[in-house]
Amino acid sequence: MKIRYTNFLCIAALSITFANAQQSIFKTGEYTIYSEDNEKMAVQDTVFKGKPALRLDGMSRSIALLDNINTKNFRVEMDIAGQVMSGLGFHAKDGMNYQFIYFRPGMGGTREAIQYIPIYNGALSWVFYNYPEYETTTDIQSLEWFHAAFEVRGTNLKVFVNNEREPKMDISILDNPDTGGKLLLRSLFGPSYFANITYRPLTATGVEEKPLPKTDFLTTWEISKQFPRDTTAYYFDDILNQARVLDDWKAIHTAEDAYVNFSRYVEHPNGVVVAKTTVDAQSASNKNLHFDFVGRIKVVLNGNNLFENRKIKFERVFDGTYSIGLPLKKGNNELVIIAEGDAAFFGKGFRYLGRNQHTNWGFIAKIE
Repeated sequence: MKIRYTNFLCIAALSITFANAQQSIFKTGEYTIYSEDNEKMAVQDTVFKGKPALRLDGMSRSIALLDNINTKNFRVEMDIAGQVMSGLGFHAKDGMNYQFIYFRPGMGGTREAIQYIPIYNGALSWVFYNYPEYETTTDIQSLEWFHAAFEVRGTNLKVFVNNEREPKMDISILDNPDTGGKLLLRSLFGPSYFANITYRPLTATGVEEKPLPKTDFLTTWEISKQFPRDTTAYYFDDILNQARVLDDWKAIHTAEDAYVNFSRYVEHPNGVVVAKTTVDAQSASNKNLHFDFVGRIKVVLNGNNLFENRKIKFERVFDGTYSIGLPLKKGNNELVIIAEGDAAFFGKGFRYLGRNQHTNWGFIAKIE
């Protein structure tokens, strides 16, 4: 009986070892390639600088979606050689909604070398989620192989480069679905090569910690439906009037995200939205509104225009880039922000999976 019991323990230990071992993924036949026009494309395996690799070019082959896996807590490792932007999507609901961690090999050695962003409805909101929290440095080079490892446990994401013990990035992700999601690879604006891709499931440790709420920022709003973009000089005023007449507002509140990212709430981000909130003042006073935005924006307080930007602004968004006076009356004050994203910067919009759309759309604001 002792021998049998010992054998059973050995078999059980081996089973656990094999279950937790790294397994090869993104093998030919396991994934589907999609172009920027959302067409299924033939797999293009190749050899790049001595390594058999999966090749994406960012155009005719934009993403590779793994079809046979659903995971929440995991460790994925791979070798990457990319030109512009190369990364891993995880917790993917589909090709439009996932968490994205990617490298800019051409920006190796700078604080823009690694970046995390949540992808909502296809929007690549890189101007929001940036340094010092969501971007960081690492020593990589364009179209040269480096090794990357990604660990997700609960809401925590760690990124390791070239087998270093300390992570280059250690952050809280902004969304973590209970059911997990699929994995995908993505390349933008140039070729990327992915090799030796492995996966191992992990267990979450301890109590899952959620990102801390951004209590200093205005995160509670009511938003209108999406209205079409126009080219006339004062069409924001007409849209505000339409929103008031329609009177169909949706309450939003994402306390852990300081950015009011409209792409989170609109299935096809491509237009203009009105956001309004109530500011309660105990007495008449002059405050300051600190804010930043992408695209075009208009700020209205109690029916009075305070700020308007009619040219497309397309650069990283930070807390407090702009400041304006906020003359509050005693009682309730209506603060309105009308916003259009960056689609016009790309002409008809940024092209992703068969449609033109905003890729950055929204603002950050707080009252001091």
